[in-house]
Amino acid sequence: MTAILDGLIATGATFEAVADEAGTLGYQLKERRLKPPISGSVFVDEIGLLQRVRYQLFGWVMSVDGDSKIHVTRWRKAFAVGGYVLEPGGPDYNLSVQWFGLTLVVLARLLLVMLVSILGQVSDTSLTPLWILTALILASTTYTSITLIHRSQWNDLEAALDAMAPDWIPRLSRDVGGRILAINTIFGMLVLDSLLHLSASIWVVGLGFLFLDLMPTRHFKQARALTLNPRVRTEREPKKMMSELRDLLNIKGPGVHVLRTQVPEILLSASEELVREGEPITVLGPESEFLPGTLRSNFAWDASEVGEYHFGNLMDLIGFDHWRERFGGSLNYRIGPDNQGLSSSEAAALSVARALAQGADTLIMVDALAPLSADRQMELLNRLGTANCRIFIFSSVSDLWEGDVIELD
Repeated sequence: MTAILDGLIATGATFEAVADEAGTLGYQLKERRLKPPISGSVFVDEIGLLQRVRYQLFGWVMSVDGDSKIHVTRWRKAFAVGGYVLEPGGPDYNLSVQWFGLTLVVLARLLLVMLVSILGQVSDTSLTPLWILTALILASTTYTSITLIHRSQWNDLEAALDAMAPDWIPRLSRDVGGRILAINTIFGMLVLDSLLHLSASIWVVGLGFLFLDLMPTRHFKQARALTLNPRVRTEREPKKMMSELRDLLNIKGPGVHVLRTQVPEILLSASEELVREGEPITVLGPESEFLPGTLRSNFAWDASEVGEYHFGNLMDLIGFDHWRERFGGSLNYRIGPDNQGLSSSEAAALSVARALAQGADTLIMVDALAPLSADRQMELLNRLGTANCRIFIFSSVSDLWEGDVIELD
């Protein structure tokens, strides 16, 4: 998935943001003070720019920065940040198909030059089919080669767009044309000129190739102007988990449904993303947050006896029967900054009660009850099961519970 990291580098992401994404792709942070890193590694150069290693040989590295500029330097002079690099599990060249496509383009051009040079010395209208064949060879080979280049990057493109906004699309064409193709075309024509003594008209064709390869729209730095304020996300949207949650929301009715996953942080992220997309759900994570103020203000109730009546019913539901003794028999009990005045277990239980008080009928809880013991969590869930609502819960202690479990991995 080279495209993901290349895209982050191109859109100006920080080393930390790239490191977060690289970790999910099997990259590791390693110290490389003397020995050059393997191909595919990412490092910060001496002026603070991110670069990606393409090749390394005898202590020298060839790297590419976010503007697609190539740098060749001795490794000891290449870095500034402690010699630490993000290194893949194995060398990542990711250029074989692209280079093959470029080679086909150059060969097609040279074949065209040869045929035009030979045909130019013969004035016979019967050779018109050969001219047509020549044009077809150039057109078909160029099309096939460029298609090969782009198709080899389609999977990378999809992954890149999952990781960031499509700010980086123009970069996919950086190897189609450009200096490398121009230099190889001219070099090939010089070789042919030594053999066939190419005419001036043929060199005009060569200048046409040169213009196509070096025109400004081929340069990523020009295309980058399409995005003045690139939006970079350091994490991909958890689309697979979001899809699984949508399916559960469509088929599961009221009751408690226990979820199991190896990546609860992705479950939490997917749930929050569903909220942002407008799904009528309430998400509770491992951190319970209450505003400084009274219990009444946190539950958004007015100073009437109706509020205390409903609060008492909610406390009975969650098994907090001694709330009057604990809070002085009043909803005017004050909570300080950072939940001061509440234990972590009380804050967790009250968060559930607050969500229900605010009308939530579908709760997704991701380790929201972590401060409670396994038995207390099960007791609370059994009580919530009697309410007319849907509860989807992930708990790190769910292995101790009996009953059906929904696997998300």
